[in-house]
Amino acid sequence: MENITISPTKKSFGIICNGEKGTIDITGISYPENAIEFFNPVLDWVKQFIENKNMPLLIRFKVNYYNTSSSKYLFKMLEILERYYNKGNEVEVKWSNSEGEEDMLESWREMMDEFKLPYNIEMD
Repeated sequence: MENITISPTKKSFGIICNGEKGTIDITGISYPENAIEFFNPVLDWVKQFIENKNMPLLIRFKVNYYNTSSSKYLFKMLEILERYYNKGNEVEVKWSNSEGEEDMLESWREMMDEFKLPYNIEMD
């Protein structure tokens, strides 16, 4: 399974998916011009991971902003991870929040309320 590294831009997240370590790191901001094109490789990687691996997965978010179309794909990714978790696999979600980013934190909590995934919030 190939790892994925997507460098951050002014309009899109930096994303590192590491199958050997069982980690996904998502950083920065996201309002890409073509959300489908940007997120589909990541969703495909997550699907491959849960089909081919039987190990814990840690997903870390250090996000400053995401738009509605990005939230749609984050939601899809969390749906996939919840299925993996519901099959008895360990999934941990970490959200790092900077002081002054209460709106993002509230948006994140609303999204996570839709899932039965363990998560924690770290304040920077």
